[in-house]
Amino acid sequence: MASLKQTQVLLMDYILADKLCDSAQADKYSALSAIITANSHEDCQNRIGIYASAYRLRLIETIETDHEILCCYLGDELFDKMAQKYIDTHPSSYRSLRYFCDPLPQFLNDDTFFSQYPILSHIAAFERHLLNAFDAEEQSRINFSEFEQLAPEYWPESRLRFHPSMQIYQCQSNAVESWQALKNQHTPPQPDYTLASSWLLWRGKERLTEFISLAEYQRVLLEGFLKGQTLAQQCELMLNYFNEEQAPVKVLQAIRSWFEMGLIRAIA
Repeated sequence: MASLKQTQVLLMDYILADKLCDSAQADKYSALSAIITANSHEDCQNRIGIYASAYRLRLIETIETDHEILCCYLGDELFDKMAQKYIDTHPSSYRSLRYFCDPLPQFLNDDTFFSQYPILSHIAAFERHLLNAFDAEEQSRINFSEFEQLAPEYWPESRLRFHPSMQIYQCQSNAVESWQALKNQHTPPQPDYTLASSWLLWRGKERLTEFISLAEYQRVLLEGFLKGQTLAQQCELMLNYFNEEQAPVKVLQAIRSWFEMGLIRAIA
């Protein structure tokens, strides 16, 4: 008699394999059916098939939940094609389905058929960023008043530490605009790959995921602080975009807005 572990392995192999179509798969089915109680051959097939179908349906449901707008963009037929190919290519390897769709943007980028439409990968990547922002660890946030209370001599060397939910997404199409249109139940625009945009995503103080577009200097400023640059270094960096009077003003305006948005957790 097969042990519990052997039975589990046989069942998992059968579920993860393609439909019964060759001798190897037939052997798996034969070994599994020998230890399953059933009234007939057909009954055994049905019982095993329930598990196989439930596995794929649960994974499809996960894709639909994590990538609701991508599913809308694709439509039922293309979504089903994408989901089936993705499950075959990336069977679940985690105990939690939270990470099952992490490779989806890269899959869409690499797949022979879906790579013809790069916006699909861009929409999927944006939705992964939204999910990562929503699921990020919660940490306390500080107010701008704490920054103002710093002694002037400490300002030039001060550094900012951001809330874990903060994400920057750089997109090479109008994928986010298309996502917004579908979210508002509007027809999305035609794909435009001449657009390059940057987006800031985070989970706000009300625990809702938010996002805004970024001007180039704002993205550069955020990336600088993320790399550990000081306030003085950031003001110097902004001289690439503004004159000597405007640069520090723009930096302080940006910092104040980040505090108001709940992006700052600490000053170092």
